[in-house]
Amino acid sequence: MRHVLGTVLTGVGAFVLVIGFLIRFYAAPRLIMAPTDAYQVTRLRAEGASYFDAKSLRLRKGATITATNTVRGDVLASHDGVAVWDSVTTVQDVARGYLIDIRTQRVAFDRRSGRLTSCCGAAVQGDVTARQDGIGLFWPVDVTRRTYQLYDVQTRRAWPVVFQGEERVEGVRAYRFVQRIPATKVTEAVPDMPGEMLGLGKKRGGVPVDRYYEAEATYWVDPRTGAPIDQRQRALSTLRAKTGPGRLVVADLDLRMSPETRRELIARSDDGAEKIRLVETAVPLACGIAGLVALAAGLAASPRGGRRARPRREAERAAVAT
Repeated sequence: MRHVLGTVLTGVGAFVLVIGFLIRFYAAPRLIMAPTDAYQVTRLRAEGASYFDAKSLRLRKGATITATNTVRGDVLASHDGVAVWDSVTTVQDVARGYLIDIRTQRVAFDRRSGRLTSCCGAAVQGDVTARQDGIGLFWPVDVTRRTYQLYDVQTRRAWPVVFQGEERVEGVRAYRFVQRIPATKVTEAVPDMPGEMLGLGKKRGGVPVDRYYEAEATYWVDPRTGAPIDQRQRALSTLRAKTGPGRLVVADLDLRMSPETRRELIARSDDGAEKIRLVETAVPLACGIAGLVALAAGLAASPRGGRRARPRREAERAAVAT
């Protein structure tokens, strides 16, 4: 009976050790990744902003602007470690009911590294020929203190986003990354503008223009999950005459994440960090301890005692027989 118990305990211990190993090194990397059914709404707000009101042909100053980003995962299009998300960002003057800009983006990316890939109808403003690279809406799960390439939908290219230290965001340790985009001509077509709006006088008629965009964006990322938990974006969009002087500010914004959105993102990140801790640490560690205890108990119960007792019993029987 002792031998059977030892064998059972040894087998159970070895099995539990293997389960812990598989959870940590096989299951965890496959469980800790971007969801395919994502749904998230984030809001940024700018006070004292300036923008060009195309309806009234006026430059509005001192406005309160809200930028609302809504992300929805496309479960049916996601596959083989690739997630597909659709994003819509609206920038508007809520007080006047004026829509300043709307940006749409469809991204396909690796569910762990966040790296963008060209598939599944990925597009910017409905343009499927727009090449998206670097990372986009989702940061790497195992984010580190280094420079990444972060895609920008305005300029339609990736720019470096540089690690610049650690800070606390409402008590949560975060990595701070900064992306600086120099004044860059945007490829989207822009209609001719009246010369007066470009500061060229009333006598000038329609003037061909290009739109330029520049920005500085700061992201605070939770290293436990790779999830951004705060954001600030300073953006300047201008129209410039294709030839000669002439310039018009289309939008001058200093957007900051609303406190409600920040608290919601932190709560989500805390929940995700706890799940990661369970899968990567708590459960494998518990399995390891339980497996080692069972294995030790099994080895103590079965081996040498049983083998030593058998020769003594045989010797006793031989003595009785003689």
